[in-house]
Amino acid sequence: MIPSREIATVVVFLRLVLVTSAAAQQRDSTLQDSTRVTELETIEVTSSIAPTAGPGIGSGIPARISTVTGEAIDAWEPRLLADALATQAGISLYDDLGSPFKLNLSSRGFSAGPVVGLPPGISVFLDGVRQNEPDAAEVNFDLLPMEHVQRVELLSGSGSLLGPNSLGGAINLITRRGTGPLDAEIEASGGSYGAYSAEASVGGLSGGGWDYYVAGGYENEDGWREATGAENLNAFVNLGRRGPRRGISLQAFGAESRAETAGSLPESLFDVSPRRNFTTGDFEDLNQLQASVSGYTPLGNSRGAFTAYARRTRAERFNVNQAPDNNVRSFTANGSLGGNLDWRWTTPRRNGSFSLRLGADGASNSVHIQLIEENPADPADQTLNTDVRSPSYDLAGYTLADLRIDNVTFSGGFRYDYIRIPFEDVLDPAADTSNSFSRLSPRGGVSLQLGTGASVYGSVGQSFRAPAVLELACADETAACPLPFALGDDPPLDPVVATTVEIGGQVVRGAAILNASLYRTNVRDDISFIQSETAVFEGFFENIGATRREGVEVALQLIPSGQLSLYANYAYTRATFRTAAEIFSIRADDGFVAAPLSGENNVQPGDRLPLVPDHQIKFGGLWSLPVGLQFGADLRYIGEQWLRGDEANETTRLDGYIVANLRAGFSRANWELSAVVANAFDSHAAIFGTFNENRQTGGLERFLTPMNARSFKLVLRRSFGD
Repeated sequence: MIPSREIATVVVFLRLVLVTSAAAQQRDSTLQDSTRVTELETIEVTSSIAPTAGPGIGSGIPARISTVTGEAIDAWEPRLLADALATQAGISLYDDLGSPFKLNLSSRGFSAGPVVGLPPGISVFLDGVRQNEPDAAEVNFDLLPMEHVQRVELLSGSGSLLGPNSLGGAINLITRRGTGPLDAEIEASGGSYGAYSAEASVGGLSGGGWDYYVAGGYENEDGWREATGAENLNAFVNLGRRGPRRGISLQAFGAESRAETAGSLPESLFDVSPRRNFTTGDFEDLNQLQASVSGYTPLGNSRGAFTAYARRTRAERFNVNQAPDNNVRSFTANGSLGGNLDWRWTTPRRNGSFSLRLGADGASNSVHIQLIEENPADPADQTLNTDVRSPSYDLAGYTLADLRIDNVTFSGGFRYDYIRIPFEDVLDPAADTSNSFSRLSPRGGVSLQLGTGASVYGSVGQSFRAPAVLELACADETAACPLPFALGDDPPLDPVVATTVEIGGQVVRGAAILNASLYRTNVRDDISFIQSETAVFEGFFENIGATRREGVEVALQLIPSGQLSLYANYAYTRATFRTAAEIFSIRADDGFVAAPLSGENNVQPGDRLPLVPDHQIKFGGLWSLPVGLQFGADLRYIGEQWLRGDEANETTRLDGYIVANLRAGFSRANWELSAVVANAFDSHAAIFGTFNENRQTGGLERFLTPMNARSFKLVLRRSFGD
């Protein structure tokens, strides 16, 4: 239910947006939600904006692509990639860890985020380099350089050539490059809860044709909730030479972050003091280094391209548990060396053309995980209970063909993946083992240009993911893992396979762009954490059979002038279990059998997956005035969701909620001053929910994470150059 006070506030907000038209920038600088029905050369994830800058591993299958431009990112100053995509149809956010720097992103019922152990379903790339970590396919959003991003693309569905983990889609961040005369920019900001930041960049094009972009930034915040401070530091370099036939690009990127996390709160405390931190002391320390080189060149009458990269990520995480449980400290070292080769050939035909694409990619990954239990009464009393390594690698080949005849384009292809994941137990070498997985994933589609700005498409495609190292190491029913996890040599799991069928279309009429898509994704051998029969706080990962995601997404964009733009979108998502299963939940503990929230959590076909809202409605935009003023507004309604731990849908759902953001800015010459208000209604709605025992009362409660409170941010930006 939506609170009546917020309904009244929304009415006022609607009048603000519709009467004053608080809307957007130019067509190419708007928060866009557009469906492209095109050929291979347009629908791809690439390391540069210009098509001639060389292909990355992309997809020619007709699909829905949502785009957020760099100008829109600058306007709203999002902390994370998740924030930047929150306006897009079907995208919702939830806060598992209790920090605005650690949000999870959900799209079409699949998720990506920093929480280790949750099933991944979305791949994330930075200029074509995969950012999912090799240990559990998690994505550390706070390490991604949003202030240096030129454009973000979200490719929905599982019909891409983007490789493992792209069950529900893929996201690519395309970074800034120098494009002309020397240009520099400095920016400083300050805001609520002790937030401040500074960043600087310089870029341009040299006389010899080399482009360059060098930048860095620092951010610090005390946090709204108790003990939720965060700090981030990054440096970024792009250097390249791009021409119509040949080009090369070099990139280096480094980032460090520290975030204190508050987690969720017992509902009894959430209602009276949502700022509280129930287990003070949780934190994550991360650092990452990445370097890559890519290029392209003609090969006869075809074109070849390559990418090579190296990544290293270090993570220390500390989890304070409720007494008398031990606290857990983990150390993870991930590394990746990889690359891809891509070849394309196109020949004209009568009334059309034929294109062929061949490619290969691979990576060698290293994972080292250590888990240490710490006695809260004596921090010096520590026990190393897990020390494992996994030197995994993956290899893949793919092909795709496009045949265009007049206004119809037929696309078809496949991708073959082979993944090997050894497991080395340093504490018990006799437990060493190895798992391998392979899959041939086909895909195909057709698009039709109807003329007068209308087009339609249909596609079907498959993607798969191999079980993560963490899942493989905790998959034995007879040797369940305590939470968070104690890893060991366990029986293998089956890979997860997703098949998506999608139809959609787009209509462009003057200043209006309307697009819609209808999809169904069937997932086979989905993996979930199953409760142990001997201990409620122990469990194991297991293939649970089948799940399904299906829904519809509709988006409208209006651009009546160069100074005004509005957008609105709606998404319906139905994510269900298709197989009976008993999913891990503390609600099944015998000690809570008489508690109102207790339950066996025996899932039946048709039960809804948790943390996937059925309905989402979003609209807003920006309005620029000739005198240099700009106003913006954005409002989102996120529908009701089931809590994690209630996969059987036996209790009540999280209430739907409304969140609004406002922006005002003024620019003159090379100066720009802007103000952003996040969560303008100051809603404290729960954006995450699970179940746990409140050790202070001994009772079973819902544990909820509140939305971050209303915050203000003031940004001053100064540019130099032409």
